[in-house]
Amino acid sequence: MGHNKSIIHSGIMAGSIGAFSVIFWFSIIDFIAGQPFFTPGALGSAVFLGISDPTMVTVSVFTILGYTVIHFFAFFIVATLAALIFRDTKKHKSTFFYALEFFIILEVLFHFTVGLLFTPLLAEFAWINIAIGNIISVVAMGIYFYRTEQVLSKALF
Repeated sequence: MGHNKSIIHSGIMAGSIGAFSVIFWFSIIDFIAGQPFFTPGALGSAVFLGISDPTMVTVSVFTILGYTVIHFFAFFIVATLAALIFRDTKKHKSTFFYALEFFIILEVLFHFTVGLLFTPLLAEFAWINIAIGNIISVVAMGIYFYRTEQVLSKALF
């Protein structure tokens, strides 16, 4: 049980770091655009209200908090899976490289899914901002795992 608790703790920590870094990035973008909370409001409007027209976006507590819960849950799942993989890498060194391939595919599928489902809504967003947000979160979570998972630092260097 202690082993699983450790993996869940790592998932919560790394997932929170990743989720907060994306939230911080898009808060800056929304603030510069003069539309505070537009990004989570837009994505929440798409998920919960089926909105695809940027002019119909509802920036409300419901859309912002609702999407934020989904956002954190997704980061928690991915980070917990990463923690599980890093633990397995201690036993099987090749797992690290399979995991790297998996996460690259996951990133491509994320962009494909977002593009497919939210293209009309996200046309207002600069795609570069989404890519930058993903890079920031991956780097932030990577730093966390690099510092907490000895096997990762050994696999990289």
